[in-house]
Amino acid sequence: MKTLKSIFRFYIHGSIHVALASVSLVQITLMKYGISNEYMFLLFNFFGSVTAYNFVKYSKTSKLYHKRLTKSMKGIQVLTFMSSLLFICLAFRFSIEVLLFLIPLVALTIFYIVPIIPNKSNLRSVAGVKIFIIGLMWAGTTVMVPVAFAKGSFNLDFWIELVQRFLFIIVMMLPFEIRDLQYDEAALETVPQKIGVTKTKVFGSVLLVVFLLLTATKGGLLPSVEVLSTILVTTISLLFLWGTEKKQTEYYCSFWVESIPIMWLGIVILLQNLFG
Repeated sequence: MKTLKSIFRFYIHGSIHVALASVSLVQITLMKYGISNEYMFLLFNFFGSVTAYNFVKYSKTSKLYHKRLTKSMKGIQVLTFMSSLLFICLAFRFSIEVLLFLIPLVALTIFYIVPIIPNKSNLRSVAGVKIFIIGLMWAGTTVMVPVAFAKGSFNLDFWIELVQRFLFIIVMMLPFEIRDLQYDEAALETVPQKIGVTKTKVFGSVLLVVFLLLTATKGGLLPSVEVLSTILVTTISLLFLWGTEKKQTEYYCSFWVESIPIMWLGIVILLQNLFG
């Protein structure tokens, strides 16, 4: 049992779970463009996500988790190093166009931690913008880059999808901001710090309603799978958002909330099998 717990902790704290969540969102995007079995591209996203998240989470400026993870840090360092190598190797398999869309997102990730100007604040320290930067990075990596890979059209439907994903990620971040109220410095001016926990949940609920309603603005006759899956994932997200408390179980956010994109993909696959 102790070994299983250690493996699970490594799975969570090594960012494997959040990387699978990212891969799930990428796969959802690819499925909307009728593309399947692009395992190399999904692996590319997976290794990039592990590298990026561990870089952000375990950099010197990130204080959360360090004390309780000292024993497993070497394993996480090896995982991050191997993931970064595989990410770079796989990058050579893809077109220049895909990589050009990816470069600004990689730069945004770096400057999220590393100050743009020496001895100045990094992007994470800029008051009130943390979740919006993360929303941009996730929307870019799970919608824009996959669409470029699929050689899809950057039409109105694409921009609606991009905005929807941005809103979805912001809502997914709100439970983390509620959890981290006891850790975050007041200068960060996170949403719960500014408006309180209850209003944060109301704010997230409004964003989810907009996320859902935007589906109806897409052109053409929408597949029933997309409509139903969006309704279901909105409902699930609302339940987890309103179930969030300041004091919560250790894995409420880092496992259950981060599982929502994986649940979303599972719902899409199930509905596709049901409706053909």
